[in-house]
Amino acid sequence: MSFDRSMARCSFCGRYSSDVRRMIAGPGAAYICDECLQLCNDILHDPAPFSPQALELASRPPVVVAAPQPLTPQERSAHTGAQSPVRTITIELEQKQQGMTLILHQLQYYQEFFELQYLWIRPPFNAGFAFVPRIIFFVKDNTGVQWTGDRGGMILARPDLASGPNNAVYQGTARFRPLPSPETRTLTIRAADPLGQFETPPSQPWQFEITL
Repeated sequence: MSFDRSMARCSFCGRYSSDVRRMIAGPGAAYICDECLQLCNDILHDPAPFSPQALELASRPPVVVAAPQPLTPQERSAHTGAQSPVRTITIELEQKQQGMTLILHQLQYYQEFFELQYLWIRPPFNAGFAFVPRIIFFVKDNTGVQWTGDRGGMILARPDLASGPNNAVYQGTARFRPLPSPETRTLTIRAADPLGQFETPPSQPWQFEITL
């Protein structure tokens, strides 16, 4: 029986092969994508025993990977359509607060969901910090429909984009479903750092207004 290997998921980040440039197959149902492989390579070449990259990788929730199953014709068509966005909206909005910067880069529409791409620039976490929290997103359109980011979102450390030792850069995506309706004209996007409530004073959510 033949299987559709495009349904393989990276054992480190959970993304499907259609969401990455390259996927390397291991024994059984183990896979690793090119970005996670590069991250592992960076960790191996970092002399620090507990580098931020190593802590970020170790703190990720486990990815349950099952052996690929054969697809029905309807599933195959739906998955193929999700390989590339059907619409991309460039945003390039930026806000700063309490030493952190959040940059909203793009909205990408797929057949059944849409994704928000962003960069989070902030002071480095303290040594030994166990994980990098994902930013919490809340979206509302002009018709009153509301979304929160689902489990498809992810965040990756990008030390190559940092301008120096006093900041860390994280590249993230937040996924929302279903798609906005044709009546949607504007989106209000609120974003919060889950650790911000412990700051003095507590950080306030970022808020962006997007016209579609």
